[in-house]
Amino acid sequence: MWKTLPIVLVIGLFSVPLEAQKGTAPNGYYPPTFQGSIFTGSLELGAADTQEITLTYTKGSKSEHFVGRLEALCGWKDKDGTAHSFKASDIPKGTILTAFYNATKKESGGQKITENSVFAMSYVEVNGKRIPDDKRVIISCSEQKFTFFRAFN
Repeated sequence: MWKTLPIVLVIGLFSVPLEAQKGTAPNGYYPPTFQGSIFTGSLELGAADTQEITLTYTKGSKSEHFVGRLEALCGWKDKDGTAHSFKASDIPKGTILTAFYNATKKESGGQKITENSVFAMSYVEVNGKRIPDDKRVIISCSEQKFTFFRAFN
């Protein structure tokens, strides 16, 4: 039995379904309509014309994709008050990001589709170095400034 235990454990490990990098946002100040949905993955595409981003999370041979449209240019002000902004196409391919989004279900041509509206992003890695959770900055990608404190954890 002890000889087969490692094999059973390995098979069990690889038969676990892909757990997407969907999750719940940390506590913070968010738009009133936000329900806490986030997705973390590697940027595959940042389209200049549509402001869509495609993130991919891969575990083993399985992948999950997220497509969302930025509500507006993403921007922040640094400590000295200098404003910075960027659009979807400015983000380098392969960057690990967390997208904060609201999903809306619509019907188009008799089919139900889900549209993801990204109102904020956070860098998870910079130059291949992971940023600790407590050091990550949430960058607004929305013109909406009205926020509430929301506790999700």
